[in-house]
Amino acid sequence: MAELRHAAYCGTRNIYSDMETAAKSLVANSDVDAIHFLIEDEEFPHELPSMVQCHDVSDQTFFPQGGPNMVSGFTYMAMMRSALCHVLRDLDKVLSLDCDTICVRDVSSIWDLPIDGRYFSATHEWHRSTDAYLYCNHGVVLYNLDMMRDGKADEVIAELNANRYTWVEQDVCNELCQGSIFDMPSEYNSNWWTDKNAPNARIVHFAGVRHRDWENKPEVVKYRSMTWEQALWMHERHRSGSGR
Repeated sequence: MAELRHAAYCGTRNIYSDMETAAKSLVANSDVDAIHFLIEDEEFPHELPSMVQCHDVSDQTFFPQGGPNMVSGFTYMAMMRSALCHVLRDLDKVLSLDCDTICVRDVSSIWDLPIDGRYFSATHEWHRSTDAYLYCNHGVVLYNLDMMRDGKADEVIAELNANRYTWVEQDVCNELCQGSIFDMPSEYNSNWWTDKNAPNARIVHFAGVRHRDWENKPEVVKYRSMTWEQALWMHERHRSGSGR
């Protein structure tokens, strides 16, 4: 039996709409089996398909209110990605995506990236990486959750609670996981810092784009207006085509 393919999005209630838009694009363009929403409410504001599971993490204890990164430009939900191995305890692998990512072509192959013996796979940022240091953008990350449970996730969480960082969990994961990162092809995370014009981009990441501009992007408009029924219909075509 094929390994199940899971994905996760983390977001505070002000970006629930963006999260849903991003998730519909993933459903429509992959054979994903289940999607996890880490949210700050007991329930999502309206009905979601059964393949989307919501996890209320409003009472999370990983990042105390007085922590150095709780007052940064990011919410605690950004840091919750470093705790996915604890929240999703039954999973060995999960694809984490930012809520400003849109899948524009079939991305089913992303779950097949070789992460055995690696903590995660993510796309390198060309201006921060060197031959000796691989710095990756965390807008799209395939996590080896089983390996993160070897104590690495706890190291990342402890560091985030001890020191302030510009790009929070992205900075810390890159720092602490060096030597055990697989460089994801830029077609899975096309943005300003990786490869804005990645050939045959599969996932477009609107990092750095102002929200009012993001809302008017044609890729975003397409999936914001798409119903879940339409997305699921496209999803079934991908599943039947993959032979799974």
